[in-house]
Amino acid sequence: MAEIATQLPVVAVRIIVMDRNGCILLLKRANSKYGEGQWCLPGGKLDYGDTPECTVEKELSEETSLVSNNIEFLFYQNSLPIQPGKMHCVNLYFRCIATGDVRLNEENSEFVWVTPEEARQYQPVFGAQAALEQYLTLCKLV
Repeated sequence: MAEIATQLPVVAVRIIVMDRNGCILLLKRANSKYGEGQWCLPGGKLDYGDTPECTVEKELSEETSLVSNNIEFLFYQNSLPIQPGKMHCVNLYFRCIATGDVRLNEENSEFVWVTPEEARQYQPVFGAQAALEQYLTLCKLV
């Protein structure tokens, strides 16, 4: 009898990073098999033994050298696989204020600070487009 592989969802954090002017940080992916050349929110997978809040701090620092302040959980999103066998993510969305200067790591090639309304035009990947709409509704910014 063939063995059936068990696939489990991946838990990831996605960060709506705000600057002091209320703009959101978007990153352009580079050197990755996921989302190459596309815009996204900062974030990454939750490592075993880490808390989501620690992952927010770690991923933001690794990807941008920014320091996160006032981390706040917003909502979760269940991103089902687009095809059988592909990744199933449960995205935990957080908002934080960031301080410092952006210095990108090798995972990203560009960054922009945009208003929440302008963020729509960038069509960010990994479920972020729908999440930003939910965020705008949540904050009554629409």
